[in-house]
Amino acid sequence: MWIEQLLTTFKQDVFLSASGLLITGFIFGRLINMIKLPRVTGYIIAGIIFGPSLLNIFSKNDLSHFDFIPQLALGIIALIIGAGLSFGLVKRLGFRFILITISQAVGAFFLVFVFLYLFKMPLGAALPLAAIATATAPAATVAIIREYHAQGPLTETTLAVVALDDAIAIILFGLVLTFDLTQLSTFGGTAFQSLAASFMEILAALVIGVILGLVTHFFIKIAKEVTDSLIIILAIVLLGIGLASISHTSSLLTNMFLGLTLVNISSKNSDIVTNLERLTPPIYCFFFVLAGAHLNLKIFTTLGPAMITWGIVFVLARITGKIVGTYVGGALSGASEVIKKYLGLTLIPQAGVAIGLTLLITEDSSYFEFQSVILNITLIAVAFNEIVGPVCTKFALFKAKEVTVKE
Repeated sequence: MWIEQLLTTFKQDVFLSASGLLITGFIFGRLINMIKLPRVTGYIIAGIIFGPSLLNIFSKNDLSHFDFIPQLALGIIALIIGAGLSFGLVKRLGFRFILITISQAVGAFFLVFVFLYLFKMPLGAALPLAAIATATAPAATVAIIREYHAQGPLTETTLAVVALDDAIAIILFGLVLTFDLTQLSTFGGTAFQSLAASFMEILAALVIGVILGLVTHFFIKIAKEVTDSLIIILAIVLLGIGLASISHTSSLLTNMFLGLTLVNISSKNSDIVTNLERLTPPIYCFFFVLAGAHLNLKIFTTLGPAMITWGIVFVLARITGKIVGTYVGGALSGASEVIKKYLGLTLIPQAGVAIGLTLLITEDSSYFEFQSVILNITLIAVAFNEIVGPVCTKFALFKAKEVTVKE
């Protein structure tokens, strides 16, 4: 009885709850590290155990107090990814980088669509899910790279591909939504409007990100200390998230373009971004514990056999598509054997963008009747990929011998 009263008191104060989430994440991160798994996996497992899926110590209502944390974490992660895309790197990767990015997206789309359709999934659910399969969650991949201080061709290529992957997913999903299911041979009446909306979202993110990058560079130039620069960058990241929300565009892409602009204006800005990365460990811990708590594992017990089967097919076909797609793209572009063999494993994590795309299916869409199927399959995939993905990323980085710290 006294334990319940203590937990109730604990959860009533947002600071005590925040402390509990961080300490829980730290403990599970260290425990999981003892069996040679990345800390991120421990954070996610901690969230699952103490969240609504199992013990429900932190309920959905409790977790809602921390809704700003995932947005902040993704904003910083997107900035870091964008800052890793210097024009020099893009020029060095060149055609290989573009071909691999497209190839892995096409591989995931094609295999997911074909296998779901073969397993009798309605076309109205299979097409959107195939587009959603192309999206990759950058947070887990970047966190693993930072945890093990990975450096090398595979790491560089991974960060570059992840940076553009979600942009491709948004475009592809917008294209799918333009099809009229009643007349598959033609575009629907609102086809070009729907497709234009996808391009406009990316264009808006580009414009906002570039402007914010220029503004940030100006303030950094007049800042006297590194600490001042960090304050400025964090403030602009928050501004980017806010402007993206107001303009109904992607905060992920907005802050990615911010980082890209910042690092290409001056190479000195990359040092400031590197200093920003030192602040990320507690934010990563918060983010992944919350991510684990939000994963609804009860969905496996409430869905029927057909939905579970489709979920398994989706996950396996997507992973296969990513791995085969990167290998084919790497082979065609003359990439090294390491990139061909291991890049696909770093692209398995999937989360926010995938779920966000399902919410774009409105009542006006011909796909609306399949929205619940699409959302549930996506949630199954996210639950699996967010747990297994970090382990696969770690495996790939170690196999490529790009890890610079000892376990």
